[in-house]
Amino acid sequence: MGEHIEDQEHGAEPARPPLTADRAREMTAGLREAMDDVRRSVAVLATRVRDAHAARVWAPLGHGSWESYCAAEFGISRAQAYRLLDVARSLAALHGAVTAGTETSRMLFRPVL
Repeated sequence: MGEHIEDQEHGAEPARPPLTADRAREMTAGLREAMDDVRRSVAVLATRVRDAHAARVWAPLGHGSWESYCAAEFGISRAQAYRLLDVARSLAALHGAVTAGTETSRMLFRPVL
């Protein structure tokens, strides 16, 4: 009963007949693939945003600023333009932390000869 109420609160469809384990695995694999696609797309977007901002692409195209460039070229607001930069910086920082952590782990556990 509680599960049905929770589904309604989150806007989910009413419960359907139970799935087979094989179909549930198939659906889960599809979700995993879609999530991986989104992660890759966000990483590519973040890299391109960071590179475009660092190169000041707006200047040779005749825009006075990053925000006016984003508004004219992509139809996004100033807040969205800077949010893209925040995402790019956050992902770069996470990548750096993960890479540094991996290198540190390798150094800590390197066999002594």
